[in-house]
Amino acid sequence: MAAVPEQRGRGHGRTARALTRLATLATTTAFAVLGALAVVGVSWPAPPAGAAPLGHAKAHPAASTAAETLSLSSLLALGKGGSIRTAVVDTVTDTVSGTVVRSGRARAYRASFPDGYAPNLTNQLLADKVSVTATAATTGAGGQGASGGEWMIAMLVLFMVAMIGVGSVRRRLGGRGGGPAPRGLRPQSPTNPAGFTKGRGEQAQVPATRFADVAGVDEAVDVFRELVAYLRDPEPFKVAGADLPHGYLLVGPPGTGKTLLARAVAGEAGVPFFAVGASEFVESYVGVGAARVRSLFDRARSVPAAIVFVDELDAIGRSRSAHAVPGNEERESTLNQLLVEMDGFGGSGSIVVLAATNRPDILDAALLRPGRFDRQIAVPAPDRLGRARILGLYLERRSVADDVDVASLSRRTSGFTGADLSNLVNTAALLAVRAGTGVITTAELDEALATVALGPARTSAVVADEDRRITAWHESGHALVGLWLEDADDPITVSIVPRGPAGGVTWFPGHDAPFMTRRQAKAQLAVAMAGRAAEELLLGDDFTQGGAQDFRAATDLARRMVTEYGMGSIGPGYVPPEETHIGVLAERVHDATEELLDEALSTARSLLGPARATIERVVERLLDEETLDTATLVALAAPEAAAVVRRLPLQRQGAA
Repeated sequence: MAAVPEQRGRGHGRTARALTRLATLATTTAFAVLGALAVVGVSWPAPPAGAAPLGHAKAHPAASTAAETLSLSSLLALGKGGSIRTAVVDTVTDTVSGTVVRSGRARAYRASFPDGYAPNLTNQLLADKVSVTATAATTGAGGQGASGGEWMIAMLVLFMVAMIGVGSVRRRLGGRGGGPAPRGLRPQSPTNPAGFTKGRGEQAQVPATRFADVAGVDEAVDVFRELVAYLRDPEPFKVAGADLPHGYLLVGPPGTGKTLLARAVAGEAGVPFFAVGASEFVESYVGVGAARVRSLFDRARSVPAAIVFVDELDAIGRSRSAHAVPGNEERESTLNQLLVEMDGFGGSGSIVVLAATNRPDILDAALLRPGRFDRQIAVPAPDRLGRARILGLYLERRSVADDVDVASLSRRTSGFTGADLSNLVNTAALLAVRAGTGVITTAELDEALATVALGPARTSAVVADEDRRITAWHESGHALVGLWLEDADDPITVSIVPRGPAGGVTWFPGHDAPFMTRRQAKAQLAVAMAGRAAEELLLGDDFTQGGAQDFRAATDLARRMVTEYGMGSIGPGYVPPEETHIGVLAERVHDATEELLDEALSTARSLLGPARATIERVVERLLDEETLDTATLVALAAPEAAAVVRRLPLQRQGAA
C-alpha cells in the first residue's frame, strides 16, 4: 500500500500560523476595546484645554490647563466685558470652551448651551469681538479631540489593513507545500489527503476492487487494461515513445458502474486512488475551489503514480460563457485550476485523471481537447449477457435456490443498469428474510422485480368489486393484444394488484435491439390502446379514465414516429419540436399523429371484439388469482386463438 509522505515546510507553516494568530488577536482586541468604549460613552482623550485647533496658534501662551465651568449667562456677560478671548463652539456636545482673562491671567473655561442655540451664541460672541472657532467633531474637554465615530472608522480601516497583511504573510509563508490550509480546507490526514471539510474526501489507498468485480462493460475494461499495464511498468511504453492519454472521461447514464470501474482500475494497477466528487470543490468563497484542486493534485504527486477520480465532472466543468454570470466566478476559477493541473503529467510522478459524467454535451471544450480528457469511454447500460453476469456476481454472495434461472431473469430486465440489478437482488434478499427462509427463490425475485419496476404492492388498498372487474378487463385487453400481435412483445405478467399509482399493470419486457421497425412501433401503439378497447366491450361508451397514462405513452410514440422516425403520413424528415405548435406543418403533424392513434385503436378493437369469451376467461382467472404469467395466458387463450398465439419468449429466444 502506497502511503502519502509527510508534508514539507512545517517551519514556515508554524511561523505563518503564529503571525496570523498574533496579528488577528492584536487587531481584534483593539477593535473590541474601542467599540466597547464607544458603546458606554467613553470618548478618546482630548488635548489640553486651550489648545488651538489644527493650523492655529494657541490663543494665550500662559493659559492654565484647569478649565473653569461657567454658566451661559456668565459667559455672555464676560464676553460683553471683553474678558473672553477665544471660543470653540461644539454643536455635537452643545458646549463652548476657550480662554477667559481675569485679573490679568488667562484661564480655560467651559460652558453649556441649549440645543439649537449655537447660531445665536456664535453671533453674540462675534459681536463682542471674540475669536470664535466652530467644530462638529469634538469630544474632549478642550474641544480638539477626534470623535468616537472617527476613531471607530480609523480602527476599522486599521483592522482591514492588518488582515490584508496577515493574508499576504500566509500566502508568502504557506505556499504550496506548507502553512495552514486555505479557508474551507483542513489539514492533511491519511483518510483525507486533500483536506476537504465536506463530503467524504478521498481515500488515498489502493482499492480492493478488481476487474473481476466488474461485469457488463467489457469494452471499457479492455481499454483500461492498457492503462493498468502502463501504471505497473511504464518502461516499455517509454522505450517505444508511447504516451497514454492524460485523462479518461467515463460517459454513461447513472448507475452503470463508472465509479466502480475507476476503483477497479486503481486496484488492478496497485496505485493510490484519490476520489472526490466535483461538487466538493465548489464553495461560496472565491478561490477555495481552486485551492482544493491544487491541494488534491499536490498530494497525488507525492506518490510515484496515482489515479485521481472526479465524479460528476459537470458540476464544475460546464462550458464557460463569453458573458460572465454573477456567482460563477468560483466555479470558473476552479475549472481553470483543474485545466492547469491536467496539462500533462507532473514532474514527480504519473497522475492519470479519470472522471465520470452523464452530461458530456455541456462540458467545456477545453476539458475535452487532447492533453486533458482526450479519450471518452462509453459505459452504457448492460445488454442481456452483461445483465446475466452482473446478476451472477450479486447472487453468488447470497443463498440462492436451485430453481433460480439467471438467464431468464436477465431477459426480463431490459434497460436495467448495474445499480438497478443490485437493488433487485437486495430486495429479493430482504423478501427472503421476511419469509423466514433466508434463501432467494424465483418467487422472491419475481416479486422484487415487480417492486423495483412498478412499486410495492398496495395490499391494504380497499377496491370495490366493480372497480376490480373494470381493471381486470382493462389489463386483459393489454395482455391479449400483446400476446396475439406478431410484432409485439409477449407480456411477462398481468396483475390487478395495485402498485404505486396504478390499480393494475400488464408488464411487457423491453428489448436490447438497437432498431425498431414500423410494424413493431404500430404494434406498441395497438397494445397501448387495447385497454380502452377492452373497456368499450364491457362498458360501451361509458368507459373510464384508466387509459390516461396509456394515451400519453402512445401519443408520445406516435409523435416521434411522425416527427423523428419518418413513419407517418407526412413522409421522412425531422420536424423540430418548436414547429409542432402552430402553422400548417404543425397541423399536418397533428393529423398524422391522430391517424396513427386511430389505426392502433381500430386494430385493438378488431382483435378483442371477436374474442369476448377469451377475455371473460382471463378476467375470471385474474379476479381469482390477481396475477397471471405468460404460460397461463397462453393456456387460457389457446382454445379460441391457437392460430395467432405465438410461442413463449424463452422458447423463441432459445431457438434463436
